[in-house]
Amino acid sequence: MATSAKLPRADFLLTNAGRLVTCSRRFGEGLLGVIEYGAFAAAEGEVVWVGQEHYLRGSVEVTPDAIEVDAGGAAVLPGFVDCHTHLVFAGDRSEEFAARLRGSPYSAGGVAATVAATRAAGDDELRALAWRRLERFASFGVTTVEAKTGYGLTPHNERRLLDIARTLDHPVEIVPTYMGAHVIPEQYADAPDDYVGLVCDQIEDVADDAEFCDVWCDSGAFTVEQSRRVLEGARAAGMKLKVHAEQFKRTGGAHLAAELKATSADHLEHATWEDAQALAEAAVVAVLLPGASLMTGAPFAPARMLIERGARVALSTDFNPGSSYSENLQLMVGLACIHLKMTPEEAILGITRHAAAAVAREGKAGSLEPGAPADLVVLDEATELALAYHYGVNLAARVFKRGVEIV
Repeated sequence: MATSAKLPRADFLLTNAGRLVTCSRRFGEGLLGVIEYGAFAAAEGEVVWVGQEHYLRGSVEVTPDAIEVDAGGAAVLPGFVDCHTHLVFAGDRSEEFAARLRGSPYSAGGVAATVAATRAAGDDELRALAWRRLERFASFGVTTVEAKTGYGLTPHNERRLLDIARTLDHPVEIVPTYMGAHVIPEQYADAPDDYVGLVCDQIEDVADDAEFCDVWCDSGAFTVEQSRRVLEGARAAGMKLKVHAEQFKRTGGAHLAAELKATSADHLEHATWEDAQALAEAAVVAVLLPGASLMTGAPFAPARMLIERGARVALSTDFNPGSSYSENLQLMVGLACIHLKMTPEEAILGITRHAAAAVAREGKAGSLEPGAPADLVVLDEATELALAYHYGVNLAARVFKRGVEIV
C-alpha cells in the first residue's frame, strides 16, 4: 500500500508577500524568479518550501511554536550580499576626499594613512568600529559581507585584522579574505619583491582562517607576475582566489584571474572585450564597484560589455575609507542602472545571487529556495524595482538572518 510523502517541518513562515523575489532559477517568473502572492517556509533557519501562498499550508507541517511573518503585501527579497569590502580599519580620510574635490587626483598611496591609523588602534577599537559598520550594513538589508584585510601590511597586523574580522560577534555572516597584497608598504618601496615574499610566507599561517586570498594587480600596486606568485601560493594552500583588476589601467589582472580560475575579478573599469570573454569562459564573476567610480571620478566599469560577453556581474559597495566610504548596497543598484546601464533585474541579481557566487555561496546565500538560509529583506515598497527607482533612501523595512529578525 502506497503511503504519502512526509511533509517538511516548518518553524518559520513568510506570508503575504505581494512579490516574492526568489533570485532562483527554479522558482517564479523572469530573471529574478518572482512569485506573485508568494510565501516560503523554513526550519531551523533554512528554507524548506517556496511557492504561492495558497499552497503553503498543505505543503508543510507547521510546528506549534512556528513564527509567522506577515510581509503586508510588500516585496520580499533574499538578504543582500556585499561581496567586496575592506571592513576592518581605523582612521579618517575625509581631508583627502576634500582635496580630490579641489582638484587633487586620487592615488592608491593614500592607503598608507589608513595603515598607520589601523596599526595604532587597539583590538577593541577595531572590533567596535567593524561591529558598528556591520550594524549599518544590516540596516540596508545586507546579511552576508566579505571582509578583507589589507590595512596592516605586516604579518602581525594582517593576522590581527583577520582574527578580528572572523571572530566578530554579529549576526551578519562574514566571509574572511586575506589581502596582505593590498599595496607595497613604504618601507618596501625599493624592494617590492621582498614584500611579496613576506606575503607568500604568511599564506600558510592564514590559510585555515581566511577563505579567500585577494591581490591588487594594477598600476601602482602589484604586477601580474607578483600577483601570480601570491595567488598560486594561496591556491596551493587551499584558498580561493580574488583579484582587484584593471582599476587604474589595463595591466592583465583580468586575464590572470581567468587563467587561475579565480572566484571573482573585481573593479574592471578598464577591462576590454577580450578580458570579458576570458572571464566568461573561465566562469569568473565580475564584481563591479560603481561607488568607487562615483567617489573618485574614475570611469565606470563596462557592465554591458561584460554581460553581453556572458560574464556574470555582481555589485558591491567596495566599502573602504579612501575610495568608497558607504555601507549602502542598495545605492549601488541605482548607480548600476544609471551609470553602468544595467537593467533593474540585472542589478538586483548583482547584490543577491551573483554576489553570492562571488563569495562561493551560490545557493547558500542570495536566493530564497530550499537549502538556502532564511535570509530575507522585506521592503518598504510593493515592488523590487523600487531599489533602482526610489534611490538614495533605505527601503529595508525588516531584515532577517536565518529566520531571526535583526533589523
